[in-house]
Amino acid sequence: MRRWHRGTREVPLESRAALVLFSPVLTNRLRTGFATGLIGGAATAGALVGLGLRHGAATVAFELGGRALLSTWHLGGSGQVVALVIGTLAHLLWMVLWGVCFSVVATQLRGITLAAGALLWVLFLGALAGTVVPGALGAVAFASLTSAQTAFFLALLAGALIAGVVVTRSER
Repeated sequence: MRRWHRGTREVPLESRAALVLFSPVLTNRLRTGFATGLIGGAATAGALVGLGLRHGAATVAFELGGRALLSTWHLGGSGQVVALVIGTLAHLLWMVLWGVCFSVVATQLRGITLAAGALLWVLFLGALAGTVVPGALGAVAFASLTSAQTAFFLALLAGALIAGVVVTRSER
């Protein structure tokens, strides 16, 4: 039996051409989170390179992270460039993960609540990295940072998360 609804024919559920896996709201938040994570990853990677330049070790944290990851995959004989690329990608993946997780709850926040949410989120990440998952902050686990530098890194990450949510919100 065919039904007509406002001038168009209703299509039975079984005959839909495309399967929709996520709701439009969740897809939008994932897109926002991906962009937010990339902004956070770029900001934090730049800070790590900048802090490393002072000691003549700009990329050491990324290289050590890549070597550690490659050794867990039993590919320890890889070169320096491969380890650097893998370490940088791993750092960016961690930041994208945290950006997506943050944007799921923070997309609707504004003003001081967004700043408070970002601050609470990075404090949670700092505690997580300090206790259960040492690599949760990406290449920071392999950088020899002081407490003040780690606090700077977390503040920078909070600012990047806020900026990412605001920038992607204005693009919609």
